[in-house]
This record gives sequence, structure tokens and C-alpha cells, in this order.
Amino acid sequence: MTGRVRFHVGDQAVARIAARAARRVPGVVALRADLQQTLLGIAGSWTSTAPVPPELTTDGVVAAVHGGAAEVGVTVVTRLGFRARDLAAAVRAAVADEVLATTGLPATVRVTVADIELD
Repeated sequence: MTGRVRFHVGDQAVARIAARAARRVPGVVALRADLQQTLLGIAGSWTSTAPVPPELTTDGVVAAVHGGAAEVGVTVVTRLGFRARDLAAAVRAAVADEVLATTGLPATVRVTVADIELD
């Protein structure tokens, strides 16, 4: 009998991996939830009582696994002095590399720079 193993990587797992990778990119101040995530968070707060540690949250990241690939959307906040185009490219590369290294799934990553802090 051949030992074939099948596994499925869930959307939430990919989102957590992506969020962690994005937070490590220099120039990323925060991840920001989009409207869909905000509404889901409000609904989830009514049903859940256990707080989630910040390093495990996926605010600002949406992920979906389709077959043998992942699609990831990341929304970031940066600080004045970082070029948005360069930051987006760095986040895209970091997230795609981390998702591939951790799960074996190639990832298409879309990055949105939602805000720039002026401090």
C-alpha cells in the first residue's frame, strides 16, 4: 500500500501566517481590517468570549485556499517616509514566501496601503 497523505490548509491558517509575515516587514505599522472583517468581528464578539492574542489575529488579512493555491489580501498602515509602492512589494514578497514555506501553497497576494501615519 502506498502511503499517500492528503491535507487541507484552512483559510484561517493561511491568514494567520500571512498576518505574521506582513507585521515583520519594516515600515508596516499595523494591519487594518476592511469593512467585511469589521462587520464579521462585531458579529463574532457577540458569540465568542475568549480573547485572541494580538499575534494570532488576522485583522487586515483575508485568505482563501482554492485547490493547490492561496489568495491573500493584506491591508496595511505605514508611516511617513516609506514609499507605498516599495512597501507593498516587500509585503507581497514576504507573505508569498512565508505561505509557500509554511504550507507548500503558492500564494497570490494583493496589498492595500490603507493609511500613512504622519508622526
